[in-house]
Amino acid sequence: MSKPGQRNHPEMEEIFRAKAQWHRRQALLPVKEKVRILLELQKQDYPLLKKHRRLEWWERPWEIEP
Repeated sequence: MSKPGQRNHPEMEEIFRAKAQWHRRQALLPVKEKVRILLELQKQDYPLLKKHRRLEWWERPWEIEP
């Protein structure tokens, strides 16, 4: 995992191992749950993006709330 000349950091190896494990768990989620997560992240990002510039119509969150 480390490049030649770099010291081996057990903490970093543990972080990479945990990240890989998280990705494997996420990949096993049902599609419905993945879409729910996507929409939630979109809601969180929208105010931050909107603060910096006007968004194009295709960049705006999907209207899915009843």
